[in-house]
Amino acid sequence: MSAPRGARFRAHHERMREGRHALRTVLAVGCGLLLLALGLIMLVLPGPGLLTGIVGAMLIAGESLVVARWLDGLDLFAARIWTRWRK
Repeated sequence: MSAPRGARFRAHHERMREGRHALRTVLAVGCGLLLLALGLIMLVLPGPGLLTGIVGAMLIAGESLVVARWLDGLDLFAARIWTRWRK
């Protein structure tokens, strides 16, 4: 099921909490931080830096409610900008 805009990442976080395992948490946060760092590096070097950084943040959002809330706010902001631009 799809969550409404502005609650997608919090819903993902809740789904991830159901089957929480310490090893999965460490791997998800570790890989998320690695992808986030690579995304920042690729912003100045050739490569899909923004996309890589977003994927890293999404991995971390599955484990952190703070990051999930931040991404939900970013999702709403991007939707408002997209709607305004399309007019």
